[in-house]
Amino acid sequence: MLGSGDSSFIIKLRGLPFSTTVDDVIDFLGGVNIVGGKDGVHLTEVRPGRPSGECFVEVQSAQDVEEAMKKDKENMGKRYIEVFSTDRQDMEWALNAMRQSENGFESIPNVSDDYGIVKLRGLPFGCSKEEILQFFDGLMVVQDGVHLLSDHTGRASGEAFVYFADKQSAQEALNRDREKIGHRYIEVFLSSADDVRDYGARMEGGGFKSSRGYRPTPYDRNDRFGGRFAGRGRGAFGRGGGGGFGRGGGGPRRGGDHCVHMRGLPFKATPQDIAYFFKPIRPMNINILYDNSGRPSGEADVEFECHEDAMRAMRRDKNNMEHRYIELFLNSSGGGGGGGKPFRGFRNY
Repeated sequence: MLGSGDSSFIIKLRGLPFSTTVDDVIDFLGGVNIVGGKDGVHLTEVRPGRPSGECFVEVQSAQDVEEAMKKDKENMGKRYIEVFSTDRQDMEWALNAMRQSENGFESIPNVSDDYGIVKLRGLPFGCSKEEILQFFDGLMVVQDGVHLLSDHTGRASGEAFVYFADKQSAQEALNRDREKIGHRYIEVFLSSADDVRDYGARMEGGGFKSSRGYRPTPYDRNDRFGGRFAGRGRGAFGRGGGGGFGRGGGGPRRGGDHCVHMRGLPFKATPQDIAYFFKPIRPMNINILYDNSGRPSGEADVEFECHEDAMRAMRRDKNNMEHRYIELFLNSSGGGGGGGKPFRGFRNY
């Protein structure tokens, strides 16, 4: 739950030891007025039980932001901490994404055969249940009828089941197919109580491969952008899509019109990890690249909605993902930024 104030004064701490507690953060920020005390401190996780090393703190005034910024590069234990100003959108995106990971199916959900049920695919990874209810504004979604789904890592899968009061409402929900939440268009298709029970049974059994087979989304098939990513990597916001293996090699590759190429990724990095790296900017497409043997190359192409988003994403150049710093290369057709050269125009934040 966010702190009680409506203040838009938010600071972000990065590089925290994974054992950091709320009290540790308050001690580190001694003299800074925090909205709601402990309730104004929000430690984040990349998945349940795995701290991100980042934290958002709601403070009371611009003066408190300035006071907090004086702590930048001071140590907590043996680690120096980065402190910078951010905004509520960044904080709420991160907290929504974390809640989405936490709120996957812990058990088979209560579902009635009388419900009309649809399944959504292609949700932004920071998507909240409230955004889904707004997406279906005017249709009768039952109480607690939105269920965000998790993948095998426990992270948000970009999918959800939505229960409607009757089957006619579910049919009407299909008219929202390919409408957008944020910058992403959403697939809507009919499901059933049996599908929901099947998912719950797989969750309880620890398996996520459906006996019905996997139906790739347009993002997985790489067909949304006319096949421009085909043959270079697998998956967009997920692996196992229609693309082939990526060609190995060192240079940045040309992606879509507003693409950022990443180099130096941990080999175990997932599309969700990459989406989290760029938050609060929401990628439209993430394509992890593979070498000729089918192993991750440590590179990826990330496509954004517009040139401005790609430019903002470049501010993350030389930032770390886990213990590795990531090189970014701007490939955007706007403002003459293409060509695959490292971009150094922004100060990292």
